[in-house]
Amino acid sequence: MTHQFKLSVVGHASSILIYRAIGVETHAVSDAESAREAVEKLANESLGDEQNTPAYAVIFVEENFYQDLPLDLIEKFTRRPLPAVIPVPSPDSGKESFAKKRLSLIVEKAVGSDIFN
Repeated sequence: MTHQFKLSVVGHASSILIYRAIGVETHAVSDAESAREAVEKLANESLGDEQNTPAYAVIFVEENFYQDLPLDLIEKFTRRPLPAVIPVPSPDSGKESFAKKRLSLIVEKAVGSDIFN
């Protein structure tokens, strides 16, 4: 059976509009607690099949909210194949942001080369 997984972005309303413009589901949050709740809700949503397949393949979280997620929650995501919970740079991120470095490592593993540098 073929599944059609969803993508989502969790972040500030003003900075996630660009994702909505390209068809990605967005969830606007204003603080760390609401971001945690949104991420947990999205990560626990399933397609409703017998295997309890996750509905989301990737949940992008603005880095300022990602860094405030509890460590046990982040570890839970790293042990599961889906959804991948990935930090993305915030609009106020500097050149050396945590999310940019992490995305660079993920892409390098996937394609075998650091295409950002």
